Amino acid sequence: MGSEDSVKKAESLPLSWSAAVHRREFLKTIPALSTIPALSTIPALSTSSGLSTSSGLSTSSGLSAAAEFTPGGQTSADQQFGDLIMRRTRSDHFQMIFQPREPRPLRLLQLTDTHFHPGDDTNRATEVMLKQIVDQHQPDFIVHTGDFVNNDSDKLVEWTGMEILNGLGRPWTLCFGNHDYPVRNAPGAKSLEEIRLAMKDGFQGYIDTENTRSYCYRYDLHTDSDLPPNACLFFFQVGYAEGDRRISDIQLSWFEQQLKLDHQHDVNAPITVFVHIPLIEYRDLFDSGKAIGQKGEDVCFDSDTGRSFELFQKSGRVAGVFCGHDHVNNYFGPWKDIQLVYGRVSGWGGYGPKDWKRGGRLITIDLNSPKALQDFSEVYPTL
Repeated sequence: MGSEDSVKKAESLPLSWSAAVHRREFLKTIPALSTIPALSTIPALSTSSGLSTSSGLSTSSGLSAAAEFTPGGQTSADQQFGDLIMRRTRSDHFQMIFQPREPRPLRLLQLTDTHFHPGDDTNRATEVMLKQIVDQHQPDFIVHTGDFVNNDSDKLVEWTGMEILNGLGRPWTLCFGNHDYPVRNAPGAKSLEEIRLAMKDGFQGYIDTENTRSYCYRYDLHTDSDLPPNACLFFFQVGYAEGDRRISDIQLSWFEQQLKLDHQHDVNAPITVFVHIPLIEYRDLFDSGKAIGQKGEDVCFDSDTGRSFELFQKSGRVAGVFCGHDHVNNYFGPWKDIQLVYGRVSGWGGYGPKDWKRGGRLITIDLNSPKALQDFSEVYPTL
């Protein structure tokens, strides 16, 4: 399980470059939410009760009932991609039905921090690399854990990156990172909702509050859609401003409600979490000496308080958390029975040493195994 460096414990790399510092200095220039409009927000679809979904279903607590298990139920046309069927049942809930011709695990490719931007050859280099990885490893689905495009730039924002991801021929989703917000409203910048709508074969969900859309959602993985899920994937966004670069309280309340609904329907499947910014426990993992891989920069957990991990652990169901954000960290390891895993930086448009390989993580999930999450090896193009 894990990367090709798994034979040795995590080690710190010498910081002979300064781009990471530049990243943090830039973040300090982003005003707090109270002084800059939330450019990604759109009118809520329902304002009568706290959080809602596009179906209008809600519970007395105001939290979405989107994850209720309804055997055979569907509100959107099934879309098939090879051995995979995607079915949207609520605005924050999808069924992922996996029925391979021959027994095998589900293959997810995690990409992160592509930082597509105009002005140089990095987009083309990233495109070639991603196509090679997809061709060689044949993932069933792609999960991008954020900082997709430099949408917060004060210069022109262009969307070659969207064409590249849409052109990989795989269904995919995106957990928004701090650089995905149109903070400076530069020419070409898009709102988060415009990004969602531009995703071809994209499966990104959301919930709505009175004036904000939050892009948290779940996939229930099935071998048979008439039976409870074999595993679950949960996706969260992070904010962009000081104090907001974490999983928001609204999203954590949504997570708690999902667990309550699952309990009511006897759903106890293992959960894998995807989010852009690492939890504070990634730092604790490395400091414990139990991590495997490499650490080339400080853990930038930003605004995380520890509450996210506390809820994940309390659930008794979360098997792993996958993140990005820190381009020159790739370590992983168990922390209080939950695997904490850095994705491999996937783009040449972001900071990092030139000799730090770009790639991805191939995550395999065995839906016939009680633990489901089986492996998460780093992958690179084989030239």
